[in-house]
Amino acid sequence: MGISDVSASLFQATAAASFQAKPAAAKAGATDGTAPAASSKTDRVDLSDLASALKGDALDLFKNLSADDRTSLGKLVSDGALSADELNDALSSALKSERKKAFWQSAKDDADAGGTAEGATRQQSMKAISDRMESTLESRYAAMDRPGMSPQDRLAALGKLSADLKDMQDSWDQLAGIGMPMKAYTLKGGDDRFFATSKEQAAGQKLKDLGFHSGTFDKVLSSQSKDFAQNYLSEEGTSQITLGNANK
Repeated sequence: MGISDVSASLFQATAAASFQAKPAAAKAGATDGTAPAASSKTDRVDLSDLASALKGDALDLFKNLSADDRTSLGKLVSDGALSADELNDALSSALKSERKKAFWQSAKDDADAGGTAEGATRQQSMKAISDRMESTLESRYAAMDRPGMSPQDRLAALGKLSADLKDMQDSWDQLAGIGMPMKAYTLKGGDDRFFATSKEQAAGQKLKDLGFHSGTFDKVLSSQSKDFAQNYLSEEGTSQITLGNANK
């Protein structure tokens, strides 16, 4: 075997060894329990670093974001544009704002779901009574101002008007549910699950000013907020109230 043959054999052996080493390294990386191969090393490092600073609902939101969103937010922190604490506050602010929207939308949907043809008819009847009360007042007062009407007749007419108006008002109240228990939707102003502090609001505005926007972020935020609002409504977001006093 010549020198050229020996060199060729060595080259082939070296190339074969190098080729076989690559699958082994890839396999080790795929089975080490870390994030899927699609996630970048930067994403895993950012998540690990931020996990110690993020807490509560903000951490839960962050964990459910896509790898790209976590990387983008982590880069803002690593570049110094935003501190980890500010990111925590910004995520909390976004959650609380979206929860309020979801709560009132759920309350509206709940109320609208109770709308029926009977309810629409009741609204029309209430309007008809209101119109009749207005026209009755106008015509009766005009009649009482006619020349030659005695004070006694005017007083009697006024008493009759008062009684007629009361009958109409009672009918209107009955249609409106006055004096009957009704469902009320309540969001307490001091509930910090819905209302961000000034510090959180400032952090949220800072994140917006930095230009962060993501459709996938918005979807996760909306989904978590809707679930929270539905649970809140079923557990403590509604109460029974009585409108007015039926015994007038």
